[in-house]
Amino acid sequence: MALKNKKILCISVMENWGGGEEFLLKLFNNVTGYDYIVASPIGEPFQKFSSAGIKVTKINSLKKIYRKNNKWSLLDKIITLINIKISTFQLIAVILKNKVDFIFCNGNFAGLFGLPAALITFKKLLIVQHLIYPEKSFEGKTLRQLNRFSHKMICISESVSENVKRILGYNYKNNIVTIYHGINIPAHNEINAELTEPDNKRINIGIIGNILRLKGIDLVVDALKEIIINNPNVHLQIYGSTRHDEEDSVKYEEELKSLINSYGISGNVHFQGFENSKQAIYSNLDIVVNYSTIAESFSFAVLEAIAYKKIVIASNIGGPAEIISNGINGFLLPPLHKEKLKDKIEYCIKNINSKEFDLIRENGRKTVEAKFSMAKFVKSYEELFDSI
Repeated sequence: MALKNKKILCISVMENWGGGEEFLLKLFNNVTGYDYIVASPIGEPFQKFSSAGIKVTKINSLKKIYRKNNKWSLLDKIITLINIKISTFQLIAVILKNKVDFIFCNGNFAGLFGLPAALITFKKLLIVQHLIYPEKSFEGKTLRQLNRFSHKMICISESVSENVKRILGYNYKNNIVTIYHGINIPAHNEINAELTEPDNKRINIGIIGNILRLKGIDLVVDALKEIIINNPNVHLQIYGSTRHDEEDSVKYEEELKSLINSYGISGNVHFQGFENSKQAIYSNLDIVVNYSTIAESFSFAVLEAIAYKKIVIASNIGGPAEIISNGINGFLLPPLHKEKLKDKIEYCIKNINSKEFDLIRENGRKTVEAKFSMAKFVKSYEELFDSI
């Protein structure tokens, strides 16, 4: 008799598309042989999951609350508690109706919503850890409580795993597993093999990600100001959306455009918005800069860029430092150092067609194949799901 597919309730709390939602879609499309039921509020993720043929249940009270001025207000906490109470009854109904085997929460906020339903229905709770938190933050306190009841904490990088263990301290239990993101490695014919001639052709430098202050986009603009003035063939392409439900994201976009105009380089800086096609993004770029001001848990942009054989410059903290080996498959710099960033960009422009950079491109591709392939990602999740 054939075994039935395990039924997994996946909880998502986001109304906008981001790295966490892209992770879920990769999971659904590649880790097959399981029946996924997604609980999500109405929004872009809901639409994309539905379009991909995933069974999605609308629960609008599954809603992340964004902090203002990096602080939680009493009202924020009350609204969150009310939403958790409302969602619990709906999640229990989904669990019972679909005979769910276990619950998979996409992030700590999703874990807060999934915890009461998991306890009431006696279902095991798995929580994906996407972020790095300050140890004394509200999120850190939340993590300690969720850890008491979770079956597994799945960390997307060793940087995240180390952060979780630091926060848990003596409460740490042996339920943490690290599974790196994986990507479908582009075929060689998908990669733009034509290299830039710096003396007479455009050089495109790219930033990929949402318009957020922690991405350090202003630092890249500062570093590029003189470079662009001295070489009008250099262009900055910014791929990513402004989060209109986050006040500071909207404000930051306005500040960036004002800064660019004040430098007189607006003709060389292009806000491309969200682009779904990875090939369209990376075929248009020569150099990718991921210069975050704080430690990122991971970076799809860094991983994808080296898979497409692009030269990458990244901050030497967090997840990107687990992908890039300095001078081997890309370049790492200390964050918040505009002059060092400027010097490295100039070095990359000068050497864009060198044999040294040919080797860096090949090494980047090999790194993805060895450590971050979709096959490895799939195998790790199959082993995890089958163990439950």
